Amino acid sequence: MGIGQPQFREGPLDTLYGLARRIRTVSFESELSAIEDEIDNILKGERLKAEAGDENAVDPATLNVVAHRLENLVHDRRAALLAKPPIVSVA
Repeated sequence: MGIGQPQFREGPLDTLYGLARRIRTVSFESELSAIEDEIDNILKGERLKAEAGDENAVDPATLNVVAHRLENLVHDRRAALLAKPPIVSVA
């Protein structure tokens, strides 16, 4: 009936771009590894959808561009984390 907020279903590209924001703020390398796993799972799911002929699958070229961008962000964040001196707590 048009009352209230429209239903919005987040798609794989929205999820991947959300991961980009997370990559920029992680504090530990282990978080980057977990995000890489999430990226791999999303890409695999979209590839399987495309192979099955699902017309809602994201275009492979688009996925490649996004994956490359995320790979660069992970690489840059990992380098930044390694460049920081470790935090040492004094007890």
